[in-house]
Amino acid sequence: MYSPQPQSKKWSISQANSRLYSQGLENALESDLTLQQQYQGDDEKNTIPLHQLNRQSTNNPYKSFISQSDSIQQKQDPFAFAPMEAWQEMKDYNLQVHGIPTLDQLLRLPTSSPVTQAQFASFLRRRNAQQNLNFLLELETHQRLWQAYINSEERQQRPEMQQDRTSKLFAGDVLQHQASPTTAYFETSDTQNLLQSPTSLTHHANLSSTYASRTVQGQDKSLSRHDVVQNAIRVYRTFCSRYDAAQPVHLPDDHCIALETLVEEQQRPEPAVFESARAHVFDVLNMFYYPQFVDAVLYTNVSTVSARLYLTAGILLLIFGFTLEFAFIFLNLGNTATRWWPFLPFLCSWACLITGATHFAWWSAWLRKSESSFMVSIPVQDKTVIRIQQKRAFIWCIGNILVAFVTTILFVFIPAHRL
Repeated sequence: MYSPQPQSKKWSISQANSRLYSQGLENALESDLTLQQQYQGDDEKNTIPLHQLNRQSTNNPYKSFISQSDSIQQKQDPFAFAPMEAWQEMKDYNLQVHGIPTLDQLLRLPTSSPVTQAQFASFLRRRNAQQNLNFLLELETHQRLWQAYINSEERQQRPEMQQDRTSKLFAGDVLQHQASPTTAYFETSDTQNLLQSPTSLTHHANLSSTYASRTVQGQDKSLSRHDVVQNAIRVYRTFCSRYDAAQPVHLPDDHCIALETLVEEQQRPEPAVFESARAHVFDVLNMFYYPQFVDAVLYTNVSTVSARLYLTAGILLLIFGFTLEFAFIFLNLGNTATRWWPFLPFLCSWACLITGATHFAWWSAWLRKSESSFMVSIPVQDKTVIRIQQKRAFIWCIGNILVAFVTTILFVFIPAHRL
């Protein structure tokens, strides 16, 4: 239950959206911070009220992830408390309702082409922002590495694991006198600490096993804290360093300074150290790049280079069509029926011009193809994308035929006059 807020300044969805586009996101963020400070004393007032939405049974694979606890007792405008966060929440809900995955679902779930993680990475690469996605993926890898280290520490502390390790080391001492090199292998845990191998097996120390559960006797394959620390330092220096980051991400200086203190100086490898930076980079992708990617997937299927070629071809075909019409008129060639011949070049020219201007080819939508890069097409498998693109293709096709028909009929009834 949320108590009514002071009515000193009213907000609405339309006002919040207008602020996003008229003032810009930076100014909107500053206004949001100022607004939140007015209600800093009351924690409930600082919380975004969730909105009750109608949820019906559906086959939408992404709508089931919408929280079922979103309900309020009073009708209040969520934009009155934190417009930016409420805008993100409503955007994600609209995506899920229409069968399109959110950014979080895109990173965690298998999705259908062209709304895939690979296509999103390609989209970011064209805008020189792929390092932000790489940073999130590296943090997921670091999270798994940290969890593997915790699991290995827990296994090593179990008494039964200690007893099993002693028996395996005893078996290794028995096998050390055999000549065959294959006897240097035995099954053990991939994170178990092994004692130093006998001298007779030192010439096998450089061998490595194909499987994680198979270890060469004498090699210490345990995952230590030092390994996790080194991976955390690598992630920091690659993405977050203020001076020599190979792939600098969109992070404020205070985040970089905090990570430098925790990772470089204190050598803290816990994934929680990167949580604030991860949340900031995720918000950058979710607010700026992912909406652009969704729009590009839904409403375009032609690359920039191909669109320029279509535009050039459309101009040439339009000139060719006008040339035929003027030839029939000023050279007094043919009759009224032959005046309809330029309809075909007009149809093709306007199709190419519309494709070049909108980056959308209606024939590709019917073929369920989308051009990810120049001369590289991928199949469109997402049902929502197919439905939206084919509906758009039908409108574009009808408009193309009408424009070509009007252009042709302007010349059909002009009387011939030989120069």
